Amino acid sequence: MANKSRVQNRLAVLVVDHDADVVHQLLEGFTGQPVEPRVCPDPAEALLVLGRTCPDAVLLGPAVGKLDPIDFLTIVRADDPDVPIVVGAGPGSGDFAARAAEVGVSAVVPRPYRTRELLAFLGSLAPKTDTVEIRPMVIDLGRLRVDGAVPQFWLDGVLVPLPPMEFLMLRYFAERPGAVVSRNELVAALWADRPSAKSNTLNVHIMRLRKRLGDDDHNPTWIRVVRGLGYQFNVPPVGSRSPDVHPV
Repeated sequence: MANKSRVQNRLAVLVVDHDADVVHQLLEGFTGQPVEPRVCPDPAEALLVLGRTCPDAVLLGPAVGKLDPIDFLTIVRADDPDVPIVVGAGPGSGDFAARAAEVGVSAVVPRPYRTRELLAFLGSLAPKTDTVEIRPMVIDLGRLRVDGAVPQFWLDGVLVPLPPMEFLMLRYFAERPGAVVSRNELVAALWADRPSAKSNTLNVHIMRLRKRLGDDDHNPTWIRVVRGLGYQFNVPPVGSRSPDVHPV
């Protein structure tokens, strides 16, 4: 196959899939990640692109075109038995997954794709000579979107910057909506190197984060106290107060 021509320290992925909605959702999840995707809806076209670009991995869905996806897989495996090929199989496509497994695939994953898990798996396929660091995904809870790496969030489309500690606290909460998180768990997660952090330090950060979310100190809806257990984070419905944006 041809020599690779791509950006180093990025994972080159060839996506073979004819479903525009599935591909759009996948590419949205790749945004901001060290991934260089190429999309081909037709396996015949994908075969040419594969030979020309030599991607690090192939993500193969039940594509439609001049070449059957299983025939595509068979040809690729005959030419290069080592290239990682991940097959996406949705409900009702068990036969496709079984036939693909017979030809030889690296893994079969659910389709539509769970982007976070897929990114982690694709990252594990990166060539040993490259360093590909999959960044934390943006957490999308509807009204609230928390950035994957930059200390900021969006509430109802309004961008709000955050100090680092409040950012870490918000991400921790946002990853566990509806769950009750104890004070000890929060302290351990945020001050792992200082487990003896004073209780009032946690109180101050909770108070500041509530203020940025526009929460009511006397009747909070975002970060509630569950007496004797800890804190519960929820996204209140539209109509609640918008955040008062304060300088970081």
